[in-house]
Amino acid sequence: MPKGIYDRAPSAWKPKPKKDYDPALVEKVRELYAAGHTMREIAELAGTTVKILQRLMPRHGITRRTAAKRDQAGERNHMWRGGEAKYQALHLRVETARGKPQRCSCCDTDDPNGKYEWANLSGHYADIHDYARLCIPCHRRLDARRRAVTGQRTMPPKGGEGDV
Repeated sequence: MPKGIYDRAPSAWKPKPKKDYDPALVEKVRELYAAGHTMREIAELAGTTVKILQRLMPRHGITRRTAAKRDQAGERNHMWRGGEAKYQALHLRVETARGKPQRCSCCDTDDPNGKYEWANLSGHYADIHDYARLCIPCHRRLDARRRAVTGQRTMPPKGGEGDV
């Protein structure tokens, strides 16, 4: 049979009418949002859900803020370990605070194709100012001299084990 010539009953589906929200709720949401609360906080304070807020706000002319990136540096980060941080995390802290090394402070090399590292000077890894910018050969020489003098490893043991 060809398309479009069937007799059909009119559709029973009708669009839902837009919900009217309680004016007191709308005003409360408007005040809390203007005060700087997040949508999750407003939903908890107003006794509703975020989904309802997402519908309510545009229908009542409450313009939403653009999402802002939160500051999660250091202790504000949920993964922060403080003094329990491992070797790689400690070096990452130095790189974040002082930048990526671009020249060797020992031999004064600044070859753009060379690789430079932050070398810990005294074994106090948590102190970000106890590091020097060194090229790989100078870093290895520094570590070898320190091992010869102290007889110990030049980096902390992996996984929190004792000195190896």
